[in-house]
Amino acid sequence: MEHQQPSKNEQQKPNPLLHHHDIWRARECAYLVDGIDTGFGALNAELFEGGWPTSGLVELMSDVPGIGELRLLAPALKQLSHAEERWLAWIHPPYVPYAPAFEAMGIDTSKILLIHPKSHQEALWACEQSLRSGTCSTVLAWFDESQLSFTELRRLQLAAKQGHTWANLFRPNSAATIASPAELRLKLRRRHSPRCNRLDVDIIKRKGSWAIDDLHLELVDAPIRYPREALEAELEIWRQKQVKASTAMADTPRREPTNPASLYAI
Repeated sequence: MEHQQPSKNEQQKPNPLLHHHDIWRARECAYLVDGIDTGFGALNAELFEGGWPTSGLVELMSDVPGIGELRLLAPALKQLSHAEERWLAWIHPPYVPYAPAFEAMGIDTSKILLIHPKSHQEALWACEQSLRSGTCSTVLAWFDESQLSFTELRRLQLAAKQGHTWANLFRPNSAATIASPAELRLKLRRRHSPRCNRLDVDIIKRKGSWAIDDLHLELVDAPIRYPREALEAELEIWRQKQVKASTAMADTPRREPTNPASLYAI
């Protein structure tokens, strides 16, 4: 039987299957967006976009806050605070952020947006809206781990993609054994020596490659630009702002903000 060649129109007809959103196309690797520089060359080399994801969910896990997780993020926060007009949103941080320290690290604190929800659902709503709105370059969030579900994590991941926002979720080490839709999951450990500024990082999930252990990063102390008395005075001003903001919120009828910019900013 003679083989019949397809017509020219048939040859040019696109295959709809090849354009399905679940199909991975190797040619698209040439158009990958560069990530946000972490400030640590060893960490950049291990991440899919060569840095923090410009849009997506990152989980940072440790059982004790204040072991260096913010200094790990500081170079990227500094870059975003000066390169973009969008907010750096903080949702329910365990401690009041110390503005002079961030200024010493070069972070523009006028871009920091503090959000103080009163329940898990309020925190989840504020985080999702901040991510989806596109008004924040990054969101740092702390949730009640006992109430956090996979479905809620999935919503946050999708919201980060929609708003083109880098989302950071701080979780305990126990979360490492629980499935998560986050595209990057890091477990952080700090050496106990007071003179040691090394942060040990285990990458337990990442795009494009397998998990790795014991990535050693040297943290840099922020330079002190002001005498201690001046720093303490600025801290007192900061605390007074918090008290005034809390009083104003208590006296104001509760209503959902239309966008993150209407919330309290430093």
